[in-house]
Amino acid sequence: MLKYFDGFANEIFKLHAMLLCTINDFPRYGNLLGYSVKGHKACPICEEDTVSQQLKHGRKTVYLWHRRFLRSHHPYRRLKKAFNGHQKASGSPTPLIDVEVYEKVNNIDHTFGK
Repeated sequence: MLKYFDGFANEIFKLHAMLLCTINDFPRYGNLLGYSVKGHKACPICEEDTVSQQLKHGRKTVYLWHRRFLRSHHPYRRLKKAFNGHQKASGSPTPLIDVEVYEKVNNIDHTFGK
């Protein structure tokens, strides 16, 4: 149990905190946050809405719908040949509101220490 001293109030208190977001390279998500960084649902932004495709000869998983995060008139949205033969017309997903974020993290089983 960590205890800290508040110099202004002149008292010792217990600090409770939770890490929600960090800026890291993609493989670090697996180590730091427990995300799956391989497979068809590996995008930590899209999560359940991840659209992936397996390459025939390279056996790699690629994620083709990330063009939806570009602004609506971006030139890459109209490129068909460079991607999968389709234009990306839909917009980006709506951000979660505070209640939805709480529901996602409410039942996380966390164990402190090693």
